Amino acid sequence: MNFKLGFGPMSGVIVDTMASYANSNETPLMIIASRNQVDSDGGYVMTTKELIDRIFPVKSNYIKICRDHCGPYFLDAEKNLGLRDAINATKRTIAGDIENNFDLIHIDTSRCENVYDVAEELIEFCLRLNPNIEFEFGTEDNVGISASIDTYKKDVKFASQFPNMKYVVAQTGSLTYEDRQYGTINSNIIRQLVDVANESNVKLKEHNADYLTPTLIRLRKKLGIHACNIAPQLGVLQTRTVLDLAEYYGIDTIHFRQDVIQSGRWKKWTKSEDDNIRVNIAGHYCFANDSYLKLEEVLFNHENIHEEISKSILNCLNLYYNNFY
Repeated sequence: MNFKLGFGPMSGVIVDTMASYANSNETPLMIIASRNQVDSDGGYVMTTKELIDRIFPVKSNYIKICRDHCGPYFLDAEKNLGLRDAINATKRTIAGDIENNFDLIHIDTSRCENVYDVAEELIEFCLRLNPNIEFEFGTEDNVGISASIDTYKKDVKFASQFPNMKYVVAQTGSLTYEDRQYGTINSNIIRQLVDVANESNVKLKEHNADYLTPTLIRLRKKLGIHACNIAPQLGVLQTRTVLDLAEYYGIDTIHFRQDVIQSGRWKKWTKSEDDNIRVNIAGHYCFANDSYLKLEEVLFNHENIHEEISKSILNCLNLYYNNFY
């Protein structure tokens, strides 16, 4: 089965919507969980076990559960750790994933100095726990610039020596910032990167593929990009849906907005001083907060808010599937 699109589990209702979409349309979908979103000991969305328990009743061959950006320093709590402690923390994430029957783990050592040495240690650790676990690999943090051919060749050569290697990440030039796609891609470079992947029988995966137009999605298909990841866009869609309906019904959202602003999570996505922009792009970090849950509870007195969120998410899924497959 050809898994070409991965989407972030930004909330419980989004996870439910993705699973239902994959099964009802009989189309492959990757659920790509970052360590901050979902981890053994917690996450701003849910724990690893909670994610699996939510998906397990509807798990099918059309759904692949994946760990995204699994490497040292991709968990906020690790930022002040030494490298060995950060590696061990990453291994705890991996052990929890494999214990809970994840299908694929993205080994990302882009925040380490010795990218290949750390990656080899983590991949071998995975294989000892489950020789059949699938892999994605990458060594470059996404900054909106296309990867050099030489760097990608090195990554592919390294990754190809390990079993079950499905994807090698390439920087295509895509860049998600605020609520739009800021990146641009060089078609000539992308074609060369795709050729490198094809020659080694791995697939090129693009991250930061949020907010693409139908034309830009079709361009990626034409260029031969094998797979794309989309995540923040789904969280923004849920936030906007909830805030728009709250405004329509005259429901006060001040407590939720305050939580989002005080979280500081918006700093990753914008330098704007406009609180409305900050809340729209970082609201998903606070979906588990009491302020958000109470807001949903009030909205349910007027209509099924989860159905409305699902409609927004389905529109996004259709956009990508209709133009990339």
